[in-house]
Amino acid sequence: MKVKKLATDNYKLFCSLEGSDYIASEFALETLLKLITVFKIKKILEIGLGIGSVSDTILKLDKKKDLKIDYYGTEMNQFCLEALQKNVFDFKKINLFSEIKDIPNEKFNLIIIDGSDDNLNFIKEKSEKTTIFFVEGDRKSQTEKILEIFPNHLYVNVITLKKNPPYAHEGRDSNTYIGGGQLIFINPTLKMRIYWLKEKVATFIKRKIRRWNK
Repeated sequence: MKVKKLATDNYKLFCSLEGSDYIASEFALETLLKLITVFKIKKILEIGLGIGSVSDTILKLDKKKDLKIDYYGTEMNQFCLEALQKNVFDFKKINLFSEIKDIPNEKFNLIIIDGSDDNLNFIKEKSEKTTIFFVEGDRKSQTEKILEIFPNHLYVNVITLKKNPPYAHEGRDSNTYIGGGQLIFINPTLKMRIYWLKEKVATFIKRKIRRWNK
């Protein structure tokens, strides 16, 4: 299964569901699937599960490729908790907690920030030495807090040149670029440094093209 097709198909699906106003972008989903594939991610924590667009997409990749991912997530909103059970095909595979502090003695390869920045002080004890962080969208306060906690990081804002497609959630401007995310390697290995450099160059070029196209 190609990650791009899975990201697109699942984004289309979730755009049609109630509560889809703030779901992760198609590009963010694709980026996460690539990270999981390239770095052979096995243990994931998603902070702010929402209605399940990220978790459902990742668990579908897990099922198709038998990656044996151990998936944890936090959510407190009652509407989202009910939506998750309906929307996530493999909902039973999510180890669900209200807050990060409730998760007992676990560390994660990938931590996805897709919600509130409450209790981000607990992320250090949930991180391995080379944990990857992905902050969906432009969440500045969460990003700055992570960078502060992990001073040895490499960080890049990943973006795309694609604009919102016709099937995007109603109200999203078709002349606006699809949202990206903040990619952070807290203690990068050589492989992570190479990946980061490629993304850094790509982002630089894309920003130039965006300015030219204005």
